[in-house]
Amino acid sequence: MEQKITQNKKRSSTQVRVWIDIVFFIGMVLVLAPQATGIPVHEWASFLIIIPFFLHLILDWKWIVSMTKRFLKRIPSEARFNYVLDWLLFFLFVTATFTGVVISEAALPALGINITIDPFWSALHDMSANLLMVVIGIHLAMHWNWIVTNFKKYVLRQPGRTTVTQGGD
Repeated sequence: MEQKITQNKKRSSTQVRVWIDIVFFIGMVLVLAPQATGIPVHEWASFLIIIPFFLHLILDWKWIVSMTKRFLKRIPSEARFNYVLDWLLFFLFVTATFTGVVISEAALPALGINITIDPFWSALHDMSANLLMVVIGIHLAMHWNWIVTNFKKYVLRQPGRTTVTQGGD
C-alpha cells in the first residue's frame, strides 16, 4: 500500500512538472522571439516567465542539492555535464533577464521608470539571449526521452484509460 502511495505521489509530481515545463517552454518561445511578438509583449512575458522558471527550479531542488553534494565525487560524466549545463542555463537566464530590465523600452516606462539605454547592456542582453537559446536546445536534447515519455503519458493520454498496477494491496 505504501509503495502505491509513493508511486501516486511521484506520478502526481511528474504530471505537475510536465505541465509547468510546457508553460515554461511556450513562454520561452514567446520571450525569445521579440521580432514576432513585439517589444512590449516580449518584456511583459519576460517578467511572467520568471514564475515557471522558479517553479522548475523548486521541483528539481532535490536533484540540484544532491548533485551539488556529489559533484566532486564519482558520478557519471553525463550527469556532471548536465549539472554544469544547468548552471550555465541559470546564469544565462538571470543575465538575459537582468539586462532585459536594464534596457527596457516598454515595461519600465509604462511603470513610470525612464532609463537611458546603454549599448553595453543591449549587447550583453543580445549575447546572453542568443547563447540561452543554444543551451536550451542542448538541455532539451539531453532530456528528450523524458520529455517524450511524459508528454505522451500525461498530455496525450486518452480519457477513461486506467493504468494497471502489479502487486496486491
